[in-house]
Amino acid sequence: MYSQEELDIIPDFQRLFRWTVEKKTAFIESILIGIPVPPAFAFENSDGTWELIDGLQRISTILEFLGILRDPEDRTKILPASALCEAVYLPSLKGTRWSSQEAGQSALEKSLQLFFRRARIDFQVLKHPSDPKTKFDLFQRLNRGGEYANEQEVRTCSMVLANKEATRRIKEIAKSDQFGRIVNVTAEQQYKQKDVEYLVRAIVHTGEEFNAEMDVQEFLDRTILKIVVDDNVDHIIDSVSWSVRTLDKMFGQEALLPHDEAHEGISKRFSLRALEGVLVGIARNKDRISSLENPEEFISRRIDEFWRQKEVADLSASGLRGTTRIQRTIPFGENWFRPDE
Repeated sequence: MYSQEELDIIPDFQRLFRWTVEKKTAFIESILIGIPVPPAFAFENSDGTWELIDGLQRISTILEFLGILRDPEDRTKILPASALCEAVYLPSLKGTRWSSQEAGQSALEKSLQLFFRRARIDFQVLKHPSDPKTKFDLFQRLNRGGEYANEQEVRTCSMVLANKEATRRIKEIAKSDQFGRIVNVTAEQQYKQKDVEYLVRAIVHTGEEFNAEMDVQEFLDRTILKIVVDDNVDHIIDSVSWSVRTLDKMFGQEALLPHDEAHEGISKRFSLRALEGVLVGIARNKDRISSLENPEEFISRRIDEFWRQKEVADLSASGLRGTTRIQRTIPFGENWFRPDE
């Protein structure tokens, strides 16, 4: 099915290669000694093709070992077949590949290849739900608490299902050098989609008022799904994107860091207070700011004064709940960066 493009493992839903080579080897070994494999879950689309929603690590490990796994970045390319390391019950698997492509490589013996091919993996197939929200809810139930799906990875799934093009734009901005600089994300944070989470927060708070009856994660889950299917989605993304480019052009890595002259109690480090107060504050006022004679001069002056305010120091007081902080940072930032009429 995979080779005939009848099974899509959907790298936008999930992330490939969270498993180490040791864990991949242990999984292949378990198949070879006859241990039953847990079922995988898939959606059946209207055209009869399947979308994998749970079981990515297992399925991708098998496909990689067989040497047929496509590169998620370029579907026309096939990734190199994997080699196994030493296993507990079958130590002879060390260095073994499915087949030997080059001299000196060790291929899995024929009898084990036949046993592997005949091994059974059950698929639980869910008939295609018509709306993205239903797909997301099912995916969320299967993956919450899983070893490879964190809050944002599951959230990204809903975004892809709801509006793939809008999600592509969001991820493109989140992975850009400009955004990476102003939010100071590390490579490890990028790997876990922290940069995407930060951008989703900015987009959500730019486009919608916070609902204090929800916790923050629930609000982000529901609201980003609402925004990406809204007719106004491009305008919201454009406003945030313009703000990101402008801040990076003006300040680079210092864009969302408190100044040296900041009010007492404000540490010089990136915080959600800065993202919500400064980035969202500017994005919410993008149309007015960009129409000024000198937008950059206005932004520079307001940011400089922003960090001198005692109210800003209080926005991240010790013990302050995220729901309480958001109800303060967003209105304050919007008012602070609103040009005089």
